[in-house]
Amino acid sequence: MGRVVACADNAAMENWFSLLQKNVLNQHVWATRVDLRLAIVYWIEAR
Repeated sequence: MGRVVACADNAAMENWFSLLQKNVLNQHVWATRVDLRLAIVYWIEAR
């Protein structure tokens, strides 16, 4: 269990992963892990 303030930190990361899933992971059926990795890196760098 975390501290009382830790829930706010966790919410920010959950939001980030939710956006990643919505904008990258669920957009295509990825042929390889390399393709998915490049798409994730591009999404992070382009933001």
